[in-house]
Amino acid sequence: MEDKNLEKKYELSLVLGRFNHIHNGHKMLIDKSIEMSKKTLILLGSAQESKTLRNPFLLETRKRLLKRIYDNDNIAIYGLNDMSHEHDISFKWGRYILDNVKHYMNREPDVMFYGNDESRNGWFAPEDIKGIDEQIISRDIIKISATNLRGLILTNKKDEWVKYVPEEIFDEFEALREELMNIEVYKEIYEKMGNDLSLENFLKIYKVYETKDKEEKMKKK
Repeated sequence: MEDKNLEKKYELSLVLGRFNHIHNGHKMLIDKSIEMSKKTLILLGSAQESKTLRNPFLLETRKRLLKRIYDNDNIAIYGLNDMSHEHDISFKWGRYILDNVKHYMNREPDVMFYGNDESRNGWFAPEDIKGIDEQIISRDIIKISATNLRGLILTNKKDEWVKYVPEEIFDEFEALREELMNIEVYKEIYEKMGNDLSLENFLKIYKVYETKDKEEKMKKK
């Protein structure tokens, strides 16, 4: 039987994201990585944080969803803690990422996959990524965000939610909603929504919380 790995362009690829939680846009990135690479490393960012606005789900939950979709020996999944917080971005952060790849895989990646709205220009010193390719996938192909998904979960709109997530996790909706509804900040948002349980109202209220959250985190820099 022909070894499909012989057709792969890369030995090792990196996909980095918070995956709170995985959706079809994320899946497109990972699938492309699998198509082009013999081995894919998925690093789950902000691994140290859960039960918060931007990172509500437990690391174990995020991993479980990914593993339900990708039960494959050629995929490795590990958590990656922030250096201080998710907005603390610098060349030092980029070096930290590559050092973690080397720690887990005993080598640096040949390629990194990410969406076109997540430019890594400020992440890596040019000398650190010399020889590492970038594969940029347009976010316009699948217009969805994990924030929107959390809004659909919070407002109990499963029929909408399933349009944007892999079918392997359709039956996770109730468990994800229970986890989300037990987080204080999401309880507050839900209460503030009142009788208007539209996604638009959720996003309007969420944006206020998100702005405050970023301001507080940036004070730590």
